Amino acid sequence: MKKFKFLLFALISMTILACGGSDDTPPPTAEELKLIEIAGTGNGITWTAASVTFEGSPSVDFDGMTLTLRTATSGETYSSTNGDPVFSSSGTFALNPTNLNQITIDGNSNNVFNITNLNSDASPATMTLTVNFTESGGTIEGTNGTYVFNLQHN
Repeated sequence: MKKFKFLLFALISMTILACGGSDDTPPPTAEELKLIEIAGTGNGITWTAASVTFEGSPSVDFDGMTLTLRTATSGETYSSTNGDPVFSSSGTFALNPTNLNQITIDGNSNNVFNITNLNSDASPATMTLTVNFTESGGTIEGTNGTYVFNLQHN
């Protein structure tokens, strides 16, 4: 009987200790971690074009280009300067749920941006976006092709 009371006491004690002080917040998902890495929190991250190539040659059409990525409970947004025709001045972006190294801009699944060389620990942080771009709603002569955006932020 003493052994039974001791075991019962031990079991109740362990149950009480196991219940106290736990954090019910689940750890961030891989998608949430990737969004934080490329878009940060709050005001987002502004990426500046260190260089841009079009069809393998340097492009001067994106001088001073910036791309600010933001996350919010209502969805992911961006704003851009000097990003036309590839980026509008503002819009939405989304990670590909089956490949977190791809994003689409403004819901256009024809233009999938591949994220490579992402190093958020570097100073400055770096990321490369590559897209085989096709102008939606028609073609502006000379704008369709492969763009590579080498971006950085401090």
